[in-house]
Amino acid sequence: RTCEVAMADIEQVVRSEKDKEKSVAMTGRALRLWKLKLKSRLVECWRVRNTWRTPRYLGVVLVLALFLVSSFVWRISDVDPSYCKATPSRTVASQEKFTIVVNTFKRQERLVKSIRHYSRCPAVDAIRIVWSESLTPPRELASLSTLPVIFDVHEKNSINNRFLPLENVRTEGIFNVDDDILVDCSSLYFGFQTWRTARDTLVGYNPRIHSKSRGECKYNYKQWWHVWWGGSYSIVLTKAAFSHHKYFREYTENLPRSVWDHVHKNKNCEDIAMQFMVSNLTGLPPVWVQGSYSDSGVIDFKGGISTGANHYDKRSECVTKFVDMFGGMPLVESSVVAAPMSRWTPMKTPPAVWEWIHKI
Repeated sequence: RTCEVAMADIEQVVRSEKDKEKSVAMTGRALRLWKLKLKSRLVECWRVRNTWRTPRYLGVVLVLALFLVSSFVWRISDVDPSYCKATPSRTVASQEKFTIVVNTFKRQERLVKSIRHYSRCPAVDAIRIVWSESLTPPRELASLSTLPVIFDVHEKNSINNRFLPLENVRTEGIFNVDDDILVDCSSLYFGFQTWRTARDTLVGYNPRIHSKSRGECKYNYKQWWHVWWGGSYSIVLTKAAFSHHKYFREYTENLPRSVWDHVHKNKNCEDIAMQFMVSNLTGLPPVWVQGSYSDSGVIDFKGGISTGANHYDKRSECVTKFVDMFGGMPLVESSVVAAPMSRWTPMKTPPAVWEWIHKI
């Protein structure tokens, strides 16, 4: 309305100036004053019109922003986690937990750290210690945890002891780990979730690959760099891996005796033997899980197995001999990597952008 008044004033000025023009000749100064008045009225009219239109455009922007925000909220809250949440039965509850089996030998300070660390992790039912040092284990270490800490004492010292069947175990899932490996609790739980989708194979954090030498019946054990470069693996190490407890009995009772003896004699390659056995039974490759962990064994100067001389040559020899003992090569290569969705972004996974648009 202010603009309409301004236009009426302009028309009145024009009429009055025309009347003056009829009566007396307009001087140059009066003409300039008339132009200035006209210009100021037009500027005022333009300002008034734009201040009247601004809220309308701002409203459109606000409505559009509200629509996008509400669409985003709808997208991420599509499923109510508390809707129809059933109470798990006793069997399901046992399957939703796992048992940690710690392999240790004369490194009590690392065992203490291991017990304290894994006691804080979710879904852990109990901690079992593979004890082959003496008949009197330090049972007082059980006070370090609110979880059951059970020492499985073995009279005979053998690296195969880590796969002996456990008495009174309450879970099917077993996390095999060395005392120098501390897997982050969130990574550990994600590994357990991954194993629940692939219960018949090994699921672990340390992939390795084998290869065959050209022109000779010899196999090579390759370390991590070859996995990174080649993009495939066929072994996950049981120094940090999930498995089904049924494989403990299978390893103890049905593993070829020649394989068991070779592992016992050389104090090495029990993890390769387990991978051979599982792949031979199922025809499945292992599953590599990306996770965070610390490995104090890589800087072990106290004579650890993996830091010994010719370590990789001995493990290559194990692969070659196990092929003969199993009657063929059962290992299956894979390039599948399990990673938590928390690491995904639209930049890393471009198709996710289209999923957002599709949902809207």
